[in-house]
Amino acid sequence: MRHHRSIRGALIAGLAASLVLAGTIPAIAVDGSASDYATWSEVRAAQDSEAAAEAEYARLQRALQQSSDEATAATSAAASAHGRAREAREAVEAAVAREAALQSRIEQAEQSFGDNDEAVGRMVSWMYTNGTGLASASALATASDPEEFMAKFSMSSQVSGTWNGIAERAKTEVNSAASLHDQAADAKRERERLADEAEAAAASADRAQQDSDAAVARAGERSETMYAQLAALRGTTAEAERQYQIGLQVAEQAAEQERQREEAARQQEERDRTANPPAEPPAGGSESPGGTDPGTGGGDPAGGVGVDPAGAQAHARSSLGAYGWGDDQFSCLVPLWNGESGWRADALNPYSGAYGIPQSLPAEKMATAGPDWRTNGNTQVDWGLAYIQAAYGSPCAAWGAWQARDPHWY
Repeated sequence: MRHHRSIRGALIAGLAASLVLAGTIPAIAVDGSASDYATWSEVRAAQDSEAAAEAEYARLQRALQQSSDEATAATSAAASAHGRAREAREAVEAAVAREAALQSRIEQAEQSFGDNDEAVGRMVSWMYTNGTGLASASALATASDPEEFMAKFSMSSQVSGTWNGIAERAKTEVNSAASLHDQAADAKRERERLADEAEAAAASADRAQQDSDAAVARAGERSETMYAQLAALRGTTAEAERQYQIGLQVAEQAAEQERQREEAARQQEERDRTANPPAEPPAGGSESPGGTDPGTGGGDPAGGVGVDPAGAQAHARSSLGAYGWGDDQFSCLVPLWNGESGWRADALNPYSGAYGIPQSLPAEKMATAGPDWRTNGNTQVDWGLAYIQAAYGSPCAAWGAWQARDPHWY
């Protein structure tokens, strides 16, 4: 079990010190109030005063968060809409299968009815030809002796019983066929209704995806501008500011995750003392035990994800130096994310909802690394590396923790 780091400030400070920045950047407190987006003239005016620069820096941080929240809301709405569309398609497929099964049963009933119809015809013909059965009861009265009478009576009873049995089966099959036809008609109406709903759901998903794409593009453009503005205020670079802001937020996420785990452990100890049955720990961790099954492919309901494991690995390898890690750490990172996701950007754990290459839980945490977190493997890698830095210090430390746990998680 890894060492608990319960002091959030120390965690964030450690992270900030590890980032490769062109200068020292102290953390700025970010409140949750809404913010408009700064203009370049406002940023340049703020450079004249250290206090104004600090205030403008905090304002830009709030604006970054606001932009990320807007894009994440649109992305989540699109994913939900695609999920509803998928469920609607599956309902149509099930309705089609039910209708086909009923049609097959109708055909079987009609075949059986036809066979019984032929049997009825043969029986009627035999009864009249042989002078037995209900149609020739007068023949019983003309029997010449008791033995002949009893023989004809016995034959008549057998024929009558056979006739009644055939007639009863025919009646049952007629009723069954009628019921099946009614069910088939109901199934057809239900299938048509579900098809209309599926079409509407697909159209809604398309509109939601368009809104999501537009929101992500908007947020991406704003982020580029705001990272450049942050850099101008601190004399750094846009990329350094981007890494710092990502790391700062991911460190907060990791600290909150650790707090939840510590609280879950405390509650478990309390249950053990009182001999109550254990309960599941509260949700909210960054990764799920066992990750997803990389052999099953993706599971993102919305689609449109750029799945490029080799490209994601190349991006991860090129990013190690920004965290002060050597190439040796890559040999630990590869099996770690192979075990979690197979390095697939669309990997989804169907049980927990953990998503992406690093298996973020909830998936929306990765929005701190970029508005295109759902579809861009590189953005997921950026978040995952920042998480490993904040929670474990290095990929090899995370890999060691992953291997030590059963089921595996980090």
